[in-house]
Amino acid sequence: MMRAKKRVTIKDVAAEAGVSYQTVSRVINNSRRVTDETRLKVMGVIEELNFRPSFAARNLSSQRTNIIGLIVPYSADYLIRDPHLLAQISGIDAEANANDYNLLLSTAGNSEDGIKAYNRFLTQKVADGAIVVETANSTTGNDMLAKQDDPYVVIGYDIFNSNGYMAHSDDHQGAKEATLHLIEQGHQRIGVINGPATGAIRTSHGRLSGYKVALEMAGIPFEPELVVGGNYTRLSGKRATEQLLALDTPLTAIFALNDRMAIGAIQIIQKHGLTVPQDIAVVGFDDIPAAVDFTPSLTTVRQPSRALGKTAARLLFKLIAGKSVENHEVVLPTELIIRQSS
Repeated sequence: MMRAKKRVTIKDVAAEAGVSYQTVSRVINNSRRVTDETRLKVMGVIEELNFRPSFAARNLSSQRTNIIGLIVPYSADYLIRDPHLLAQISGIDAEANANDYNLLLSTAGNSEDGIKAYNRFLTQKVADGAIVVETANSTTGNDMLAKQDDPYVVIGYDIFNSNGYMAHSDDHQGAKEATLHLIEQGHQRIGVINGPATGAIRTSHGRLSGYKVALEMAGIPFEPELVVGGNYTRLSGKRATEQLLALDTPLTAIFALNDRMAIGAIQIIQKHGLTVPQDIAVVGFDDIPAAVDFTPSLTTVRQPSRALGKTAARLLFKLIAGKSVENHEVVLPTELIIRQSS
């Protein structure tokens, strides 16, 4: 039986040319630290042996992997069901391609605190830097990132590293505009489907604070019983809406802190024989594709999901290149999109 042909390595080229493998790497990377004579000799051996350099070989001299990590401290199932996160990844991937980089995804697996996503990335040392989707319940993971040498950027809020780099939407302003819109429609009792007690808590805190400020501006007292928890899934929106509908004093509007929970809320409202927005108005946050296709179409706060990914990636590539980045926190504007549900 014929044996498979052995793959030629950078060390094979170095041995044949009578130089070190570091010299071969410099030739591959067009370094000026190689004489013309040596360059021609090495290139001749490369052609003779039909050597095809890998990413690792091309980057030995620069110590670069041409890989950036994407740490998503959620399960893969959660990720693929969240259009907002997928749009962010699309933006990151576009910038990675523009910089001739590969994107390495690390998810939480079955770990509830998301620590596996960090461990897998940090222990294997396979990337030049990382982008992290905010997760405030994984203190250990954030501490690990802050202590390691490679740069990282958070999509969301980096609450564990005061010198960290981050990109996020203007959550406070977006939520304030959404709540003021409902108040202008005559609503006084506005329920909120909040994010979870752990996880991306700074995001939900920003949106909840915008809601509270809008109430204060209108002279409406804040009622804690009108705020119920969810976890950004449609099912949690359904469960939270059941709680809100069970209150002794009826409400007339619901502000869900993301679109998936808002869609779940509309489904339960309709299940109870009520109509949206005639009986209860509903507003979401994100403007995912389903928001315009749902019936009734969803009023929501549009955040630039793909632009967030691109912005975070651009920050990271500047850090990898050793460039100065004065603005540690980039805040992108939101836009209220009024549709049928309010």
